[in-house]
Amino acid sequence: MDPTVIEERLREAFPGADVQLWDLTGTRDHWGCTVISKAFEGLGLVRRHQAVYACLNDLMAGDSAPIHALQLNTLTPSEAQKEA
Repeated sequence: MDPTVIEERLREAFPGADVQLWDLTGTRDHWGCTVISKAFEGLGLVRRHQAVYACLNDLMAGDSAPIHALQLNTLTPSEAQKEA
């Protein structure tokens, strides 16, 4: 899977977000991803992950889906500052 497709989808769904994506296994179907967005303010972890999965759902559905696994880190800008 071309990582730019994933990045573009996330940036479209979360305008102004900082998106970082990396291949976890070298097979381009297991990804690690950090999304930093104001859209996550007031949302719990499950809701944040659901929002990310919603914009990538068609890439993760079915046995032949191009994304097999997605490891997420979803943060608000203030949370990201605290982690830095």
